Amino acid sequence: MLVMKFGGTSVRNREAIERVISIVRGRLESRPMVVVSALARVTRQLCAIAESAQARRRNEAEEQLESLRERHVALAAELLEGHDALKSECLAAVDSICSDLSDFVDGVCRIGELSPRSYARIVSSGELLSSRIVAAAMNAAGIPCRWADAREMIVTDCSYMSAAPDMEMTEANIRRVFPVASKGVSVVLTQGFIASSSEGFPSVLGFEGSDYSAAIFGMALNASRVEIWTDVDGIRTADPRIVPDTSRVERISYSEASEMASLGARVLHPLTIEPARRRNIPVVVLNSAAPDSPGSEVTYGEVARGAKSIAVKEDMDFMQVSSDRPVGASCLLQAVAGELGSRGLKTGPVSVSDSCVSVVVDSGLPGLESAAQSLRERFEVKIFKDKALLSVVGNGAALSQDVMNAVLACPGDIYMAAASPSLLSVSIVVDKSVAGSAAVAMHSAIFGK
Repeated sequence: MLVMKFGGTSVRNREAIERVISIVRGRLESRPMVVVSALARVTRQLCAIAESAQARRRNEAEEQLESLRERHVALAAELLEGHDALKSECLAAVDSICSDLSDFVDGVCRIGELSPRSYARIVSSGELLSSRIVAAAMNAAGIPCRWADAREMIVTDCSYMSAAPDMEMTEANIRRVFPVASKGVSVVLTQGFIASSSEGFPSVLGFEGSDYSAAIFGMALNASRVEIWTDVDGIRTADPRIVPDTSRVERISYSEASEMASLGARVLHPLTIEPARRRNIPVVVLNSAAPDSPGSEVTYGEVARGAKSIAVKEDMDFMQVSSDRPVGASCLLQAVAGELGSRGLKTGPVSVSDSCVSVVVDSGLPGLESAAQSLRERFEVKIFKDKALLSVVGNGAALSQDVMNAVLACPGDIYMAAASPSLLSVSIVVDKSVAGSAAVAMHSAIFGK
């Protein structure tokens, strides 16, 4: 049994969806469960609709809703030409989802209030629309396919916009729903990203959470592997949008992949690895535009030591908390962690001494200024804006002299350098303006040609 997840770029238009169908056709003997994201850029569009509704910009929200409807109707009509019954059924489903969404957005416009629950209700619509269209296109192409609702399987807490699954209940639901859905068909197709809260309302697993959904389905169904189909040839030695001449990484460990994701690499959602790790299920990253490429495997087996990839995370703030007397590293760290943690602020790498704590956080997070203000009652606090985090990740990377030399020789000022306790990574904070050139220099020094 196999789980295949296709991201937004893999289902962005007719040609992309036809490639998806061809790829799935080649996997039918593995009884695949297919997980799809919203069409490319649709989730961003839904966020914009939600924000327009909150601001009571009704005309703007209506124009965006009409654009959303037209795109999906046109795509369905194009894919299902000559299949009148499937086309009629699919267009009815699309119209129903769009009409319900329009009514809900109208309600938000009226009250001018957007709760996390309402936000999740709006942004979850993209996957419902795309999955209806892709499922119908599969059937039109001669692959018997049944649409299944992920909201009936994945149950979460009530955080709504970044919901945490109840794994025990979720596994039970998937094992109950999937066998029934798979009877008489070759493919069960469902949605990534979306779920239902314990109170029964739509929730989402955080942006880019479709990978996480796929891993959860794979764990519950004891899949032979989980395939993440995206728009790059597997995991690269750096983001090819930043660094030219990157190479494909053939094989990395669960720990390396998790470290990469948490430090800003965009190939996998940070939470994807844990469900797969629970069942020792390999996760394979593949390119839907080049399906014959071998991709990259994330595995529970032994992997080679050394640097695997450079992660770049831009739009970071760097906070330095210091004391004019040595208060002890543990006391100072406890104070900083307490203030940040109480406001739900997640941090990146941290550097600690008896009189100073340096910490990296995402830019623009609400609560950082109030945390800094509270800390200023006891300590000196400085916040540096427009920074970036560069990290070299790999088994034992922090032990490599070559890696350390390349990291410390990068151009520009280095505000902080820190190795992870696991020794899987070494990170530095630099000015955002030099992040690209620094990443290129580090990549050339570590990986060469």
